[in-house]
Amino acid sequence: MKKPMRALVLASMLTLASCVSVLPEPIIPSALIAPPAERAVAPTDPLQADVAVFMPESSRAFAGADIAVRDGQELIYLSDVRWADSAPALLQGAVVNSLSKANGPGRAAPGQLGAQTDYDLRWRIVDLSTGRETSPVRVEVQVSLMDSGTRRMIAQQSFTAGADPSERSPRARAAALALAVQKMADDVAAFVAKTVVPKPALTPVRPN
Repeated sequence: MKKPMRALVLASMLTLASCVSVLPEPIIPSALIAPPAERAVAPTDPLQADVAVFMPESSRAFAGADIAVRDGQELIYLSDVRWADSAPALLQGAVVNSLSKANGPGRAAPGQLGAQTDYDLRWRIVDLSTGRETSPVRVEVQVSLMDSGTRRMIAQQSFTAGADPSERSPRARAAALALAVQKMADDVAAFVAKTVVPKPALTPVRPN
């Protein structure tokens, strides 16, 4: 290999090595948190119709696996602890889990499955955060229940839930938030079961 070519190859290798060396180390959390499915409470009312539970919309602050912390007018993220999945996916799963425990002929399914249902649950995350130190955690969502066929709004309601962390550690604060999420999911499921009504069966058209 000629000297100019060899020098060019060595320079390219050094450039690549310097690029790799400045990449940040991946952050591996010490714990992953999810709403406690075993604590899901079945709605008092039976579920009388099929419901598609869609993933809630959210701002970027609540859309990922990082757990938000309220700090005055700012939102920062909890260190060393993450959600086990994206926050919207966990909230969706928590509501489906609560509705699946309901009595009655109705069934609940994630909206992305595309199942034919009677009603759609559309909602939005307003707040999903812990406080500083041992300040209360807070969950707030706005829920809309719609007729799947006509797209007409059936009912709309806001839900909030909170809890006090047992201590100031990130794990304790994240665990308190997970409990509040499950409580909120139970309340949303109860609202759905109480609101939906059976859809009349379609009468087949007989040929003349």
